[in-house]
Amino acid sequence: MHSTRHQWKFPSWTPDGNLRPIRSWQIIIAERSLWIQIEEILQLLDLQKTENTLIGNLSGGEKKRISVGVELLTNPPVMFFDEPTSGLDSSSSFLVISHLKTLAQSGRTIVCTIHQPSSQLLDMFDDFYIIAEGQCLYRGPLCDMKAVFEEAGFPCPKYYNLSDFAIEIACFERGDTIENLIIKYKGRSGNSEDNPVGCQDDIVIEESTMPQSTKTRIGQTTIEIFSKRRYEKTARYPLSLWMQMFILMRRSVLCNYRDLFMFIIRIAAHGCVGLMLGFICFDIGNEASKTMSNAACLFYILFVLFLISPFITVLVYQLEAAVFLREHLNNWYSLKAYYLSKLFSDIPFQVLCPTLLLVFSYCLSGQPFDMDRMLKTWIMCIVITMCGQTIGLLLGAAFDVKVGPFMVVTLNIPMSLFSGFFMRLQDIPSYLQWVSYVSYYRYSFEAEMVNIYGNNRSKLNCSEDFCYFRSPSKILEEFHMEDVSYWHNMGVLLIWLFGSQIGLYIVLKWRVSTSR
Repeated sequence: MHSTRHQWKFPSWTPDGNLRPIRSWQIIIAERSLWIQIEEILQLLDLQKTENTLIGNLSGGEKKRISVGVELLTNPPVMFFDEPTSGLDSSSSFLVISHLKTLAQSGRTIVCTIHQPSSQLLDMFDDFYIIAEGQCLYRGPLCDMKAVFEEAGFPCPKYYNLSDFAIEIACFERGDTIENLIIKYKGRSGNSEDNPVGCQDDIVIEESTMPQSTKTRIGQTTIEIFSKRRYEKTARYPLSLWMQMFILMRRSVLCNYRDLFMFIIRIAAHGCVGLMLGFICFDIGNEASKTMSNAACLFYILFVLFLISPFITVLVYQLEAAVFLREHLNNWYSLKAYYLSKLFSDIPFQVLCPTLLLVFSYCLSGQPFDMDRMLKTWIMCIVITMCGQTIGLLLGAAFDVKVGPFMVVTLNIPMSLFSGFFMRLQDIPSYLQWVSYVSYYRYSFEAEMVNIYGNNRSKLNCSEDFCYFRSPSKILEEFHMEDVSYWHNMGVLLIWLFGSQIGLYIVLKWRVSTSR
């Protein structure tokens, strides 16, 4: 097991919440046994008091210990830690190293890279391996370090911190050369160009010199490793795809639930926009003299639904990338499971948000209260919302956190210009008209206009002496939509949706391959 210096966890999860799904990915065990194991780890790492505290509210040392606990669930015999005390104060550093010492005393091998430890931390380590410029300066216990340095011509002052002294030697602050130390350990390990750090042969324990109990334990570990490799040929992950999806979706739903502020913002934004649009366009849906304003209202509904979705999801991958890559590369779940969980876990919002916006805007603006038209409008709004969500995920995965939001705006500008609302499609230069065929705004706007004003709708009301657009067919002729089919445009939007979903999967696969 390897633990990096940056510990990426979901800030809206608790220590217990981080441990439960990870253990579930690795092996299915009884619920009671799972709780017992988690409680033992929390107790071992002194995290019982923070069991129900959100990760984002914990201290740096507690976050480090949670990362250790996550890896302890697999009960690894060897654990590597890259600078476990980086970014921590002296008290938190002492707690982290104390817990690692406890793990080492329980029979595990703990390997740490550490810079400038205090004397208190230094005393907790059993053996040291000091490297400078790719060469070994010292290896062995702390009690022999001072004598070895003195033998090489580097006497350590009395009461001086040995770690600071070793760093000063490595930085040539105690002399112009460290060749004596390098030669000393090269001589013991053999001068091999393939072994620049001087990994000596005598560090490998011969099987004939090992105790019988140790031989058996290591033999079992070797068998487990080989059996796992054979298992990966038939089933790479411990759980089925559906179980992986269930656990990931449960985690996503809980993260959304615990991020109450974002949940309220999403709901309030759609509700407020729907109310504002409904009051601005109040009762113009059946008024022939305000047909163009009603067309603008219909377009704006689609525009808002699409635009809000990608701005919410464009940062999802960037926020979860480190966690996803780490967990996926540990073979906890497949890329397909993560991909499908991202698409499905947001469905409640993709249905609830456009429904809330439509309840206010559609009803207040006086659109026809026909069940068929209302149902088609609702379906269209859900599909355009899903398109926005998928494109947001796609752009967020393809670009970094700075470029992703910019690309959302960059993509929406030409798509809206070629929608047929701001400019009639026949007025666009012929060499640019091809862009309209890939504009999702065009197909959604045309489908909505045909749905509202097509299907032999009766004449509109007219509050003036004469209304040219009193007949709904005249409106469709003005926008050159008299031959447009609702279901044809819906089919094109579904192609857009599935195409962007395929593109998202390809980009995620590329991200995983480049991170290996």
